[in-house]
Amino acid sequence: MDSERFAHLRPSWVAFGWFIAAAVSALVLLGLIALGVLGASSGAPEGDVWVAVALLIGFITGGFFAGARVGRAPVLHGLGIGLFSLLVWLLANLLLPDPGDPGAWHALPLTVAAGLLLLQTVAAIVGARMGRRWTRGAEQVG
Repeated sequence: MDSERFAHLRPSWVAFGWFIAAAVSALVLLGLIALGVLGASSGAPEGDVWVAVALLIGFITGGFFAGARVGRAPVLHGLGIGLFSLLVWLLANLLLPDPGDPGAWHALPLTVAAGLLLLQTVAAIVGARMGRRWTRGAEQVG
């Protein structure tokens, strides 16, 4: 790919794409809770599937916005969004309360956390490529 160069990478759009992805994921999860499909404190395995679906929808959307806006290096922007997720996860674990606290988050197994990060990265790459194709198609028509 001719456009996949680090010079075409825009960190501000990587961060913006991640914030869009997080917001859409949260909105989908809130909608699923409001519809009663997912419980607010669901520990059932089917709840994990709905969380993965929400992340998939959110990160495809965030990648789409980043890819459509920048128009270059969609794979690098999607990969950047995935790495930004890793950075946010690391900072959240370092700065938030101790997991031993009864009110703190429940620990995720390493395989689940790695799987969700991989899902976010792949979804962001797919979304960024879709966004780039969408803008290129609009340029060819207009």
